[in-house]
Amino acid sequence: MSMTNQTHADVSSPPVDPVIPAGPAAPADQAPPTGPPAPAAGEQPAPAAGEQPAPEGKPAAPGTRGPAFGTIAAAVTGGFLALLDTTIVNVSLHDTTARFGSLDQVQWVVTAYLIALAACMPATGWLAGRFGVKRVFMGATVLFALGSAACALSQTLPELVAARGVSGAAAGVLTPVSTILLTRGVPREQLGRVQALNGSVMLISPLLGPTVGGLLVGAWGWPAVYAINIPLCAALLCVTARWVRGDAPGERIPKPLDVVGLLSSAVCTVSTVLAIKEFTDHGIALRTVLLLPLLLALASGTVFVVRGLRTPFPLLDLRLFRNRVYTMAVVNVFCLGFILYSPMMLIPLYFESARGESAVTTGLLMSTAGVGVVTAAWLCRVLMKKVGGGGTVVIGIALTMLATLPLAGVGGDTSYVLLCATLAVRGLGTGLTIVPAMTRAFQSIRPESIGDASAQLNLVQRIGGTVAVAVVTVVLQQAAEDRHGLVPGAFAHSFGWLIGIYALTLVPALALFAADRREHRRRGQDA
Repeated sequence: MSMTNQTHADVSSPPVDPVIPAGPAAPADQAPPTGPPAPAAGEQPAPAAGEQPAPEGKPAAPGTRGPAFGTIAAAVTGGFLALLDTTIVNVSLHDTTARFGSLDQVQWVVTAYLIALAACMPATGWLAGRFGVKRVFMGATVLFALGSAACALSQTLPELVAARGVSGAAAGVLTPVSTILLTRGVPREQLGRVQALNGSVMLISPLLGPTVGGLLVGAWGWPAVYAINIPLCAALLCVTARWVRGDAPGERIPKPLDVVGLLSSAVCTVSTVLAIKEFTDHGIALRTVLLLPLLLALASGTVFVVRGLRTPFPLLDLRLFRNRVYTMAVVNVFCLGFILYSPMMLIPLYFESARGESAVTTGLLMSTAGVGVVTAAWLCRVLMKKVGGGGTVVIGIALTMLATLPLAGVGGDTSYVLLCATLAVRGLGTGLTIVPAMTRAFQSIRPESIGDASAQLNLVQRIGGTVAVAVVTVVLQQAAEDRHGLVPGAFAHSFGWLIGIYALTLVPALALFAADRREHRRRGQDA
């Protein structure tokens, strides 16, 4: 098996829709403001077309006191299933190849999922406004279950690829709508308490995937990684139907479908994914199969932006980027893909290729990072009250860099105790980076814009993660060629590169920290 084929299986693994507390917001015990903060140039987003600002001094609409336990359980589980599905499936690719043919062809099982996910995600906000959050959540869950069943019953590779496309389309809606479901009606100062659990679960899900997938494949074969979703989705539907409330009056904001925006966003995201896939397979060679999707992505992206800024009812509200804190948070979410996703490819491959461990053992070793992730869920709230969201991201990056230093010197006999301790510290650092960055973005906007922001952040997160995995894959390929195989030295070289890239991610983190400080001072002056 070629190096390219081994590593590309993980390109679609970016999973994580974590959300936790953020920024220099008011302490949890402080009463929320009675109205929106006073606007300042470049700080507050203009309301999207069709949205009405919340009237000052008026009480919240009925049912907007925050999600109940059933809603939290449903939202977290929905996002968890969509994210876990990627890493579980990657473990099954070897057996799928034995059933259907070459790995080059089977890779389309992964690629089709990612393409469909990226193409459908921008439409989530419109769907939620048109049909309601609960209905869209349940519809996406049903479609995800049907796609998984079709995957498990597939008899040919084209059938499997098409079924994975259906699952990807459902996951592209299920992940952001889970965030909308969880965050609707939650006051700004209570976001941390509600979403700490969500952040922990979303960060742990990719760590569990290899272990769960390995056990399922070993016991029942490759169809089991898809079939397991069916009873889980059935249980989720029962919980949602029974315990999740419908939309309160005023929560649904229907608007016309921006067909031009939908088509241009789909072309842009699909072309971007195809260009990244080609870069992963062949590097930066100027080939038509690389240049054509890049040009299409640029042209369609330009159409999407121009359309979004001119039409009164855009598919996604790009005016949110007028808010400096939101913009910096989005940039951080993209750049932090290198913190979160690239090690998800490098570290398991090191255990399996350089140390000869099985998929199940590798998954168990990777799960030690969960200790740090759980700790981060508590520590995030403490740090954000003291240093804000941007400051917490800076601390998280520093911890991640510190934990990566031992990996830059890994060998064939590096102590597993040291490696597990390193993974635990990395889990802590990771939980202190992308989680507060995403939450800081949600805290900086109006509640009416949660749908647009959720789709934007999730899409940026996955594209950033895919770019990160592609870059690290190319670095590892070159290192493996220079050292004649996937030897420990190739991985040490790649981890050394990561440390340098992590240092670059400090730049947008410091910018977010500065934006936080400015907003904090402004709020103090307004008070």
